[in-house]
Amino acid sequence: MNTYHLTIVTPQSVFFSGEVVSIIVPGGAGSFGVLAYHAPIISTLLTGPLTVTTPEQERQVYKIGPGFLDVVNNRATVITTSIESLSK
Repeated sequence: MNTYHLTIVTPQSVFFSGEVVSIIVPGGAGSFGVLAYHAPIISTLLTGPLTVTTPEQERQVYKIGPGFLDVVNNRATVITTSIESLSK
């Protein structure tokens, strides 16, 4: 299974840094997914759900504030104003 490195950053700290299989983000033009080897992209992010799928096939859902997503060289960075877990 192909993975890539995801980093989630808030003004307070690095919230997450690790390998993932996919993410689904609330983009400025609508939600979209990112898999390994995605084409380079920079997108605005709206307040909404961020879904992360780990290499162990666990889905983690977070509510993020507005921000940005940068994807390049099999690395994704989410920069957001806030994040909280919605997973149980």
